[in-house]
Amino acid sequence: MANEPIRRGRQGPPGPQGHPGRQGPEGARGKPGPQGKPGLQGKRGEAGPQGKPGPEGPRGEPGPPGQLPSIEQVMPWLHLIFDAYEDYRKKREQEAREAAEREAAERAALEEAVQEHDVFDDEDDDHDHDHDHKKKKKKHKKDKHRDRHADEIED
Repeated sequence: MANEPIRRGRQGPPGPQGHPGRQGPEGARGKPGPQGKPGLQGKRGEAGPQGKPGPEGPRGEPGPPGQLPSIEQVMPWLHLIFDAYEDYRKKREQEAREAAEREAAERAALEEAVQEHDVFDDEDDDHDHDHDHKKKKKKHKKDKHRDRHADEIED
């Protein structure tokens, strides 16, 4: 039996198929196509703005003088102007008078205050003025330190 050839049987049915593989990498981009034909030519544009005007010509001769208004037409306006000026002048005079009165009243009040102060000063002359105007002694830090150092040195 050792020399007998091995018999093979019939081939079996195919096995189950595997899952599909994953997707491959994306391909390279395509090259741009040929340049297209130029389009139709457009309509002609509108005309540009008008240029600057040239230098002025010589002046013409003056015409005949116009007619001036009559005095009857001008008089009401003159009355209005003079009345307004009179009002303005009276207002300024009134303001000047009020300012002078105010100034005189202030002067009188100031003089009265000065006189009252003089009266109080006369009464205060009997008392000692030094207590109102005492000067404070300045404290010198250097002196303190010298004294302290002197005490330490003596010890």
